Amino acid sequence: MRFALIATTAAAVVAVPFAMAAAGPQMSSNEFLAAVRCTAYEDVSGAQIADARYQLNAEAQRQTADTVAAAEAEVSAIARQAVNSQTPADQAMLRSQRAAACSTADIAVGAEEETAA
Repeated sequence: MRFALIATTAAAVVAVPFAMAAAGPQMSSNEFLAAVRCTAYEDVSGAQIADARYQLNAEAQRQTADTVAAAEAEVSAIARQAVNSQTPADQAMLRSQRAAACSTADIAVGAEEETAA
């Protein structure tokens, strides 16, 4: 009986911090928006983004409603821009914006990893 109590207490002490970390956002709202922006540009360029989309959808469940709404608006704007880009100059601008968005997302993730270390 005493062993079961000790084992249950030890499991609770170990599990609670993991559960708290899983419940809260893993990314700041700026990092999340940067990752969504990059993924949206990757999507319109034809890249395979199923894994990134899955991870961002899971992270969206942890973000505030305002952040998710902003992300959805950015994805829609990027998709509209891609559909309306018909000239080579438009395509070049999309590639440039994609490079800028993805470099910002990489910088945000790198800063997060440095902070965690």
